[in-house]
Amino acid sequence: MRPQFEEPQNIRRRNRARLMALIFENPKIDRTQLASMIGVSNAAVSNISGELLEAGLIKEVEVVKNTINRGRKPVGLEINGHGGFVLGVNILATDVSIVLADICGCVIDQIDLNPRRIENPEKTLNEVKHAAEEILKKNKVPRHQLFGIGFGIAGFLDQSTGELKRAPYLGWPPFDLTARLNQLFECELVVENVTRSIALAENRFGVLSSFKDLILIRSGLGLGGAFISERQLLEGRENFAGDIGHIFAERGGGICSCGKMGCLNTIASGWAVMHMLGDARISYATINQFRRQNARLAELVSDHAKGSAPIVEALSRASQRLAMHILPICQAYDPEAICLTGPLGRNEAYAKTFKDELFKNGLKCQIITASETKIISPAMAAVYLALSNIVYSTRFDFDQVSRGEAEAKVAFK
Repeated sequence: MRPQFEEPQNIRRRNRARLMALIFENPKIDRTQLASMIGVSNAAVSNISGELLEAGLIKEVEVVKNTINRGRKPVGLEINGHGGFVLGVNILATDVSIVLADICGCVIDQIDLNPRRIENPEKTLNEVKHAAEEILKKNKVPRHQLFGIGFGIAGFLDQSTGELKRAPYLGWPPFDLTARLNQLFECELVVENVTRSIALAENRFGVLSSFKDLILIRSGLGLGGAFISERQLLEGRENFAGDIGHIFAERGGGICSCGKMGCLNTIASGWAVMHMLGDARISYATINQFRRQNARLAELVSDHAKGSAPIVEALSRASQRLAMHILPICQAYDPEAICLTGPLGRNEAYAKTFKDELFKNGLKCQIITASETKIISPAMAAVYLALSNIVYSTRFDFDQVSRGEAEAKVAFK
């Protein structure tokens, strides 16, 4: 059997992606260190870094070291934020945000939208496209310097086909979402469930970066979750892994927004808190009901309501139920860390009860809550999704930079 040889251009693409990622993660790293970490020669690193320097994607910086040796000062490498840009698009039932960031992950601008008919995917996506064009035009970003777009969606996709399978909070039907986005934006893009995108962003760039195995829970009007094992997202057979809001929790319980009875959403979410307080008799069935109930929940968990004993009691009771139903999952999965985020994750009463209940029942892992630690926002998670899955990966189209520069020169002439 003949040995399989990898094409030289694929090897170079892989090494370039690894080099850029290491420079992003280790500012001021030098070429010798890069060669050692990638496993290539110093000459190979010099060739690749020379390409990237010429393209304006990285820059040389002086490294200050305690040395008395004379001669050329040590030089390290950093990502050049001005070398390219990404967009992060967050599409939730309650809001839509578009963030423009440079390839260092620094925010340049943000637009918040309130689509008139968010339950209509075609109208909403066209509004997003128009707003994206506006933010690029306003900030004078050349098309060849837009390297990718990350989308965080309140729904679940089949990652093998790109099709949207379920988006109950948005009210969107199943359709080939990725194909439609490709038609609209004509750009490298990546699409992921919003809760999963937050978990991935935190695991790669945030407070969860030191953990290989973790669970992230996003608690708002409904509940969502994401499971990461060995730094890989668990998707499940039908790609619904982590959808904890709809696991069975109480026999003969209330009717959930999904139509089933006794889901965890009905006893442990923001909707459950409202139900206990008499603010929500039935679960939301339409996008407008969802928005009204979500606005009311925001009032209940605001700073102005902190001193209300009934509200604190309802929040604590819902959180205790969440902890008790998550506990056996945690015991079976044995994660290094659990992160609680979302509007209720930022609420002190809800977050503290969740944490205390798990510790009280013997769970031995790191528990991180958004009430104590700043967690990456959904819009920024979409930015990091674009950076990690496009810019700092083998998907990055390096030739796009040179093609764009050549076109710009022709246009200038």
